[in-house]
Amino acid sequence: MNKKPLISIITPVFNQRLYIEQAIRSVLGQTCREWEWILLDDGSTDGTGQIIRNFNDSRIRYACQEHAGLSNLTRTYNRALSMCAGDFIAMLDHDDYWPDDKLERQIKTFGEPDVVLSYGICSIVNQKGRNICYTGIPQDPCAAFNNPIGSVLKELLFRRYSFILNSTVMLRKSVMDGIGGFVDAPGIYHDFPTWVRLSLEGKFEPVPLCLGFHRKHPLSVTFSSDKKRYLDKRLGFLMTFLMENEKKLRELGFFFEPDMFEKHWEEMMIENIPHDHYNRAMLMLGLGLMKEAKAEFRKYLEEYPSLKSRLIYFLINLSALTGTDLVNPSAGLKKRTGDFFRRNR
Repeated sequence: MNKKPLISIITPVFNQRLYIEQAIRSVLGQTCREWEWILLDDGSTDGTGQIIRNFNDSRIRYACQEHAGLSNLTRTYNRALSMCAGDFIAMLDHDDYWPDDKLERQIKTFGEPDVVLSYGICSIVNQKGRNICYTGIPQDPCAAFNNPIGSVLKELLFRRYSFILNSTVMLRKSVMDGIGGFVDAPGIYHDFPTWVRLSLEGKFEPVPLCLGFHRKHPLSVTFSSDKKRYLDKRLGFLMTFLMENEKKLRELGFFFEPDMFEKHWEEMMIENIPHDHYNRAMLMLGLGLMKEAKAEFRKYLEEYPSLKSRLIYFLINLSALTGTDLVNPSAGLKKRTGDFFRRNR
């Protein structure tokens, strides 16, 4: 590539022959053409590499490495980052995809030099691309824009789930280089620790539009991960982050008591972990796994045998008979409404 790209896209890849073609076509279809794409293959064995090689575009840079696994995902991201030549970094998970105007709309959010991260709404879809739900942007503008600097920590530090999803994000590369790349935290993937670290570096810019489609399917990591273990690791990272940055956080007006913070997370885990059976059942319904949804919700019903729970269980059984999700019928309506406003904005 002779011309320096404006945007470098990073995608670590491993055994995604079912979905990688859709990801590729979503990048090739971008209305913004000034990009390069680093696809770093983590030792795929299912033909994923051949699918990538079938696309002849000089902007695509396909590289391979020996299988490093999920435990080394952040290192894989940093290896790909070292190969980037663009001024801005976008990430696309190997089973996700983008709307065709994603890059064009998002690059415009970096007009001010103190913007370090941009993100948008994400559509969570099943293996067939059907919408399950949408992520949101915090209603508190200070948290949404990280303005004043550090304000987003009110959301990132005290909530169980991050509202910033990887495939909707764009970063300023000079700032990433300044912090040493993606933050490597034991037991946690690259995204959340990096957003937390960047909260001390500059402002965030939310885009109130769908900037990515994040796919949930039976083989995805988030589908099978141990939530309690992951949250324990996240708490450990956050405690270390607070201790290491205590002085800067106090300068930003962020005061905390470590014991109270740890107690908050422990209480949140005690309150939410038992509801994982419910959440997994709802996800399985969205994926069309009716039998599995019934089995998972039955575990929840044994712990919470309320009238509402029994009604939901009845609807799940009816869903299994009809092959249609009758518990969450509004998901399709939300998607159609969003598509209408996108077409007519």
